[in-house]
Amino acid sequence: MQHSTNENPWALRPDELADIYKTNLERGLSSDEAAARLRHYGENIFNEEEPPSWWQILLQQFKSPLIIILLLAVMLTVALQEWLDAIIIALAVLVNAGLGFYQEFKAERAISNLRSYVLERTRVIRDGKEIEVDARTLVPGDIIHLRHGARITADARVLETTNFATDEAILTGESLPIHKLIDILPDATGLADRRNMVFAGSLAVEGSMHAVVTHTGAKTEIGKLAELVASTISEPTPLQVAIKKLTWVIIAVIGLVVAFVFTIGVNRGETAYEMLILSVAIIVGAVPEALPVGLTAVLAVGVERIARARGIMRSLTAAETLGSTSVIITDKTGTLTEAKMQLVDIYNHLAPGSTTDTDQLIPAQAELLRIAVHNTDVIIENTEADPVDWDLSGHPLETNIVRAAGIHGLITARSYTEHTEVLIPFNSKHKFSVVALDPAHTPEQFQHFTKPLAILGAPDILLQQAQFDHTTFNTLSQHITALSEQGRRVLGVAVVDGATLPAEPKPEDIANTTFVGTLSFYDPIRPEVPEVLQHIDSYGVKVFMATGDLRGTAMAIGRDLGWRIDENSVLTGTELKQLSDAELSAALAHVRIFARVTPEDKLRVTQLLQAQGETVAMTGDGVNDAPSLKAANIGVAVGSGSDVAKSVADLVLLDDNFKTIVTTIEEGKRMLRNIKKIFVYLMSNSLDEVILIGGAILAGLAMPLTAAQIIWVNLFTGSIPAIAFAFDTNAQTGDRYESRRVLDRRVIFMTVGIGTLMSGLLFIIYYTLLNIDIDLDTARTVLFACFGSYILVVAFSFRNLAAPVWTYSITENRLLFFGVLLGLGLLFATLYVPALQTVFSTTSLAFSWFGFVLLWLVLAGCIVEGLKAVCNHYLLPRSKS
Repeated sequence: MQHSTNENPWALRPDELADIYKTNLERGLSSDEAAARLRHYGENIFNEEEPPSWWQILLQQFKSPLIIILLLAVMLTVALQEWLDAIIIALAVLVNAGLGFYQEFKAERAISNLRSYVLERTRVIRDGKEIEVDARTLVPGDIIHLRHGARITADARVLETTNFATDEAILTGESLPIHKLIDILPDATGLADRRNMVFAGSLAVEGSMHAVVTHTGAKTEIGKLAELVASTISEPTPLQVAIKKLTWVIIAVIGLVVAFVFTIGVNRGETAYEMLILSVAIIVGAVPEALPVGLTAVLAVGVERIARARGIMRSLTAAETLGSTSVIITDKTGTLTEAKMQLVDIYNHLAPGSTTDTDQLIPAQAELLRIAVHNTDVIIENTEADPVDWDLSGHPLETNIVRAAGIHGLITARSYTEHTEVLIPFNSKHKFSVVALDPAHTPEQFQHFTKPLAILGAPDILLQQAQFDHTTFNTLSQHITALSEQGRRVLGVAVVDGATLPAEPKPEDIANTTFVGTLSFYDPIRPEVPEVLQHIDSYGVKVFMATGDLRGTAMAIGRDLGWRIDENSVLTGTELKQLSDAELSAALAHVRIFARVTPEDKLRVTQLLQAQGETVAMTGDGVNDAPSLKAANIGVAVGSGSDVAKSVADLVLLDDNFKTIVTTIEEGKRMLRNIKKIFVYLMSNSLDEVILIGGAILAGLAMPLTAAQIIWVNLFTGSIPAIAFAFDTNAQTGDRYESRRVLDRRVIFMTVGIGTLMSGLLFIIYYTLLNIDIDLDTARTVLFACFGSYILVVAFSFRNLAAPVWTYSITENRLLFFGVLLGLGLLFATLYVPALQTVFSTTSLAFSWFGFVLLWLVLAGCIVEGLKAVCNHYLLPRSKS
């Protein structure tokens, strides 16, 4: 089977295209032919860059500077022939790499699988019917129908166009939209000038068009440049940047401490051998071996939890930023509401006595609905079914109009699919669309029009275009206001004679129209939303509603949400444009709702909020929402939205539900809290060890802990709680200090405070034991038992850095609870199992020492809880930092 050609499709006539690609330009391919071509050409995909393989992820674990430091320690101990220490440190490196590999491989696989949920769909004509198909099944010869907001998924030659324009910056670098033509172009026309072609990977930003697919998959222009499009540069996340900086700080500190200690030791007459062994101990003590593993675990677990909540994260950067969200700007339809738009009112003001009942239509209502249905673009998937059971694909308002027209016998599935000439497609800027009316369905009062055109759109815009007296204008304005104050979404319907307009009219040409009436729709609030709004408010997150609805509709919805709304709580797009940036910034303190706003208005509000230090999450669904979604800290696209919106969003909601947004933000905040717990837990322990060892050196005491003992505490016992924190679901509600930074005041104070106080007390214990003539082996073993057990037990205090340990359950995180028990069991084994005693240089302790260790644990717990209390009640501000 061959349908490819060396001819250039942009230089061919439509009949030549039909002949070469063996297709019917009106009816498209048959389903059987499309299936055969799919088997021949393969799926419409190109070779994207493969995700990192398992061995690349494993190798990546050994590139961490912290791991490299430990490998240097291994080499140093091997050179000194300290084989046991070398084996233990090497084992620590391997365990760390193994755990890191497992978590990172799991995260990569999860994100790769989740992205497959966001499939691209394309409208195609097959067997004479317009349907939506998976874009991967497109084949050369398919006839596609594209509207604004769609991502173009194959190279195609334009056959018909209505003000159609694309964004081809990804291919040509041209930042302005390219308006498409149907003219035949010379063979030598360059890629950027092929205005009768559309290209895979570009975006439809205006109008609509029909085209014949010429190339798919690797044969497309974007497929030829696949390495430029598919390759992703993995940018470091903010957390990774912070950890990288911290790593170099640790390296610098280690270098200075080792040099200082080595110099002091040599000056005191210590041998170089002894000082090198000491240096290894300092290196091992200063490195938080479990930190990379713990952080990777937090991110991997968080992404999976968000996926279970029906949210698809497109980057780990977004997963981290979620926890910092302080403002949500959300649309209304389908997010705050149920997306069950119902046509409830039809009012024809040209017919005296016209009612608003939609159950039994009078002729005047039927005429208005017949005009409106011409101005819709909906796919009827099951054309043989009864209109009540039609499976409709399209905008919710338009699908309601089509269903109502079908139920009342104004259209059939076959008559509706007949092509309507679209003169001005709808967009969010001019807020209406214009189509040619079928003369056979034009109401009698407009039969005298030479070229009747139907207009459907925002009623306030259509009122301004219409011609009638002042009294009628006021009456209709009051009617529309009354409907909007009931929470109704209102559309206006008008008619104009196209003979009075230019041949290719623009939005600004529409004037002197005849306003026919209104269609009103109602979309109920999701029942869970008011409670969810109260819940997110408890986190200090402010929610704005930005909608294209009228002021009255927006205010009614706001009251249904449980908000206290008055005139000062609402700004319209017109009012917003009249305010300076300084005035609008001040107004943001009391405004909750933005009505009749454009995407440009949303972008301006977003940028002003960010200038105030807010972290903004923005929802959107249309092509024109892309700039504000991209500008927001977290762009949230609804699953039913345009491909353009989803392509720039950080988070895609599969269910369009506001509760999902709140759930993902909660998960982001949980991830941030868990990261802080891990950081304080591990870094305070590393600080313990450095101060303890440094103090012993300065005091001229023998090493309090061996390198093997430090490794055991850091990795084989301390890492268990660190990883368990990643699975922690402790909400930490009521925290008056919810900082959006990882290294905030609480983290720094707790890390330094715990590390300094606990290491000081451990040093006192060690110094005292040696001064009361306890032998060195016993003193080291007691210190090892105190150090290892306290690190495990106080992990329960780290579950919630904002509340005392007795106010929450210590068994709720079962992994942490049983992990601590396991760690204590391993610690006990190192004290009493002969083989382990040899490895870790411990000696069996009399059971009387356990009373001492128990008292120490009580003291350690009190100190940690005391530091938490001092920090939370006296040192932290009440506002965010």
